[in-house]
Amino acid sequence: MSFQSLVNRIDTLPPLSDSAQKILKMYAEDEDDIDIRKLTRLIEQDTLLTANILAMINDPKFGFNNKITSVGQALTLFGTRIVKGFILSIVMKEHIRPNMSSYGISNEQFNDMGHLQAALLFQWYMGIDIKRAQVLVPLALIMETGKVIFSQEMASSDYGHLFTEEILYSKNMEETEHKYSDTTSYFIGGLLFEHWNFSKRYVDIMKCLDFDDEDNEVDTLDLNILDVIRQAVNIRGFMTKSNLDNACALLKELNMDEAAFMKAALRIKNAYDISKKTKA
Repeated sequence: MSFQSLVNRIDTLPPLSDSAQKILKMYAEDEDDIDIRKLTRLIEQDTLLTANILAMINDPKFGFNNKITSVGQALTLFGTRIVKGFILSIVMKEHIRPNMSSYGISNEQFNDMGHLQAALLFQWYMGIDIKRAQVLVPLALIMETGKVIFSQEMASSDYGHLFTEEILYSKNMEETEHKYSDTTSYFIGGLLFEHWNFSKRYVDIMKCLDFDDEDNEVDTLDLNILDVIRQAVNIRGFMTKSNLDNACALLKELNMDEAAFMKAALRIKNAYDISKKTKA
C-alpha cells in the first residue's frame, strides 16, 4: 500500500447523487442566510434521506428527550449547518461501504464513533461558541471517514494483519498509519472531501490535523477542539478513563476549561452506556 494507491482509490469513487449535489449546492451558494423552507422542501423530496436524518438526530447520544419528527423541526432546533453534517454523513455512507476490520473494530463501532464525536462536541462547545460549534459538529461526525478508505486499501495489502496488530496498541495511531502509507487517515479524509467538493474549510482542517501546512490558513482553535475530541473518542475506546485523562491533559496544555468538557463527556458516556444496555 502507498499514498498513491490511497489517492487512486478516492479517484475511482463516483460523484454524489443528484439529490445530494442539489442540497450541497444550495448550502454553498448562501450558507449564512439559507432559505430554510426551500431547504426543507428539497431535503423532503428524498424520502430515504429524510428518514435517515431523523433517525440520526433522534439518537439518544444527542441528549434530546422529545422526538424530532420533521426536517423543519430538525433545522430549527439544530441549525442548518449541523443538519448539513448529517446529510454529508449519510450521502458518504451511500458511496463508501465501510469494512473496518483493518482497525480491529466493527462497522457498528465505527458508526458509533462518529456519532459520539459529534455529540460530544455538540454538548461541550455549543454553550461556549455556538457559531464555531455549528461548523465543527458536522465535521466531527464525518472526520473519521478517511479510515474507511485506509482500511479498504490496507485489507487488500500483504501486510494488513501487521497493521491491525500494531494499530490497536500504538501510542500514536497517526504515526502507525504514516509508517505504512506516508500519510494519515485524516489527510486522506481531506482528499476525499476535496474529491466531492466539500467546503474548503473542512478540506484544509483535515489536511492540517496531523501536518503543518503554511499554505492553508486554518484556525488553530478548530484543530485544537477536534484534537481533544479524537483523544476522547477513537478506535481504542469511547470516553474510557484513559481517553478522558488524555483529553484533559491536552485541555490543560491548551489552557482550555476541563470542567465543561468533562460534564459533557460524562453525560454523553452515560447516555451511550444506557443505549447499549437497552439494545442488549
